[in-house]
Amino acid sequence: MIFVLSRLFFFGVGIGAGALLPVVVNKEGQEIARGFLDLWARWDGGQYLAIATEGYDLNAPERTAFFPLFPLLIRLGAALGGPPASWGVLVSLVATFFALCFLYRIAEKHWGLKVARATVLTFAFFPTAFFLNAVYTEALFVALSAGSFWAANVRRDLLLAGVLGALAAATRNLGVLLLIPLGYEWLRNRREFGWRGALGVGIVPVGLAGYMTFLWIRFGDPFITMAQQRLHWLRETTNPLTTLKNAWTEAGEGMRHILDPTSLFFDKAAQRVFGGAAFEASHTVDLAFLFLFLFLIGVGLVVLPLELMPLWAYTFLIVMMPLIEASGYSPLLSLPRFVLEAFLLFFVLGYLLSYSRLALYVWVFVSGGLGAVLAALFVTGHWVA
Repeated sequence: MIFVLSRLFFFGVGIGAGALLPVVVNKEGQEIARGFLDLWARWDGGQYLAIATEGYDLNAPERTAFFPLFPLLIRLGAALGGPPASWGVLVSLVATFFALCFLYRIAEKHWGLKVARATVLTFAFFPTAFFLNAVYTEALFVALSAGSFWAANVRRDLLLAGVLGALAAATRNLGVLLLIPLGYEWLRNRREFGWRGALGVGIVPVGLAGYMTFLWIRFGDPFITMAQQRLHWLRETTNPLTTLKNAWTEAGEGMRHILDPTSLFFDKAAQRVFGGAAFEASHTVDLAFLFLFLFLIGVGLVVLPLELMPLWAYTFLIVMMPLIEASGYSPLLSLPRFVLEAFLLFFVLGYLLSYSRLALYVWVFVSGGLGAVLAALFVTGHWVA
């Protein structure tokens, strides 16, 4: 029920915003497309669809920054018929369903039904959960990474966990960090898992290694992804303290647009790549999400059982990477979206909110409301996360 209601909520917001609000004008002076599938294939979605239909083109090396599993699934679906964008949305929806199932089962094991229900509710209506409807990798990555931990921690099958972990690493490079919680599970229970478990842990890097091998053969450079991130997204290794300082400054400048919400939707400068009021306001939103992350990760040290501490380390690294590999466009570029992938945070949030039904409903109302605004910005072509 939570899956259906949350997906319909964000679809409804998207359709309404796409029909009633002005959309960004492209470089040719034309409005971007308003079709249902177009709404959910903005920004990175276009890159995934290009890879699904055309592959990794030697003339478009920037595509190598986007990992292959998601566009491969779209390509396989499109081979059966129908537009690739529809398959992108479908893959995300199916993955979201499984992600919710895995999150529920993990939370149920460690805290019981009440926390499990609060966990999936906060995840499904999180402000950036509209990406779970879109042609983006978030849903698939959470399904595979949470599924990997579920397989190891709940089902007690490290071989299955390793396979899912390898698929996660073929979806996003950070999937390889699943070596931390899975490796801990094997070391802690070597007699239970045996050589089969060790094999499962060893499989995790295969997803990343396989993609790097492909890049070596295709482009002659297994590290071309990093070069393209520097060239097109201006990502450079940065002192985290410097990133925080820059983020604070940018957030202060973006606050004026937060205080004037109408400027977010009615700004002609938004047609520039990474420009306009919505982009400037995103600096403030990014910093707010960082504060939320730091709070939840801190509380996690207190409420999480000892056996989940390696998952805490995995989560910390997932979200801290934007501080280390900061973008010249925005210090915390895409961090609100990456918080969605740090699924451990929703166990903490579910644990805290499970004590009060009123607090849970207030959170969902506020979170869903903010999500509606962000979804409306996204479908109308403005930069979000």
